[in-house]
Formats: sequence, structure tokens, C-alpha cells
Amino acid sequence: MVSPIRHRHRDVRPGPEWHAHGATSKLVWVLASLSPPRLTRVRLLKQRWRHRQTGRTRHDRPAWDLAGSQYGLDVVFFVLGCWLLAATGLHATDWPWPDERPARRSVQRWLRRLAADADTWLQAIRLATIELAAPRPLEEILPTGGIPPPEGRTRCHRVHAPACKLRGVAWILESAAQALSISIRSLLVAAQRRWTEATLTTGRSALP
Repeated sequence: MVSPIRHRHRDVRPGPEWHAHGATSKLVWVLASLSPPRLTRVRLLKQRWRHRQTGRTRHDRPAWDLAGSQYGLDVVFFVLGCWLLAATGLHATDWPWPDERPARRSVQRWLRRLAADADTWLQAIRLATIELAAPRPLEEILPTGGIPPPEGRTRCHRVHAPACKLRGVAWILESAAQALSISIRSLLVAAQRRWTEATLTTGRSALP
């Protein structure tokens, strides 16, 4: 049974010349739970807008909706963490659910796609976690010792720096979500609010 999810941004109207023009839907695999890790498929309903003069249309997109993918960004970062936190290679990494989705080739593409914004993702997720954890300090939310290196290693190789940072994003997302008893999707929405602030130190200017 597909569960309906309706998403609306707080500032839903792009501008005064845009008016509501129905909705668009998309089936998305998301994380139903972290303990135990489990996938579920939902129908995401997104508001469509039409420009009065040009007739151009656009629709809202939640922070966890990855364009062109049938998987939510929570699933993407979770499986990246399964792979990058392990000592084994991608094809030797087992997903924590019975089936083989998502495909390993898709996971490789996601790594390349997100690597350019690795610094900003790490900063935005960190700022979001601090915001949601307040007034508690970050040290009470995340496990001691900081972001761990891959199993069996003591540090990351400089050549693989973007992958190391994405591993850190995945680790913070999972650790903070469990500590705060919220979903990874909620953390991604909070990170979207802090994206502009994060770009001040990383030089990126827009959400990927």
C-alpha cells in the first residue's frame, strides 16, 4: 500500500505572477525507520505553479526529493554511509534490508553527483543538528570521537576527500536522527534552511 505524502514549502508561491495549477506526484522510496533500517514506498504530492504571462510551470520540491531519482535523499545518504563506513568495497557491501535496492551503479552515480557539494553538505548538516539539538551542545548528540574513518583504517586518503566528507554527512545524519528521535528527512529539511549560511564558508551558492 503506497502511503500519500503531501509536501508544501512555507513560502509556497514563487512570486505574485504565479498561481496554483494542480499538483504533480512521484513514487519515492524513503526510510521508514532506522532501527531496524527499513524502506517504504510513498507517493509524494507536489504543488504545481503556472506563470500568468509566460505559461511556464514549476513545482515545489522538498529537500529530500532528489531530482531524477526514485529514492529519497535520506536513502541515498544512508546507503552511502553503509558503503563508505565499511572496509569492504561497494559490491561487497550488504544493504541492511532483504532486497538489493538501490542498485550499486546508482550509488556510484550519487557519490559523483554529491561530491562537488560535500563541504557544504557537511556544514549545513552540522548547523542543522546544532539548531535542532539546542540548548544541548552538539557533543551530547553525536557519539564521542567524531566522524570515524572507514573500518580498518586510521584516516582518509586525500585523494578520496569528497567521499570522506560525504561519509561524515551520512554518519552525522544517522547519529543525530537516532539521538533526536527524528527522521533523516527532517534533518535534511533543516539543512536546507541553513544552506545559505553554509555556503558562506564553502563558496557554493545553490542547492544541488
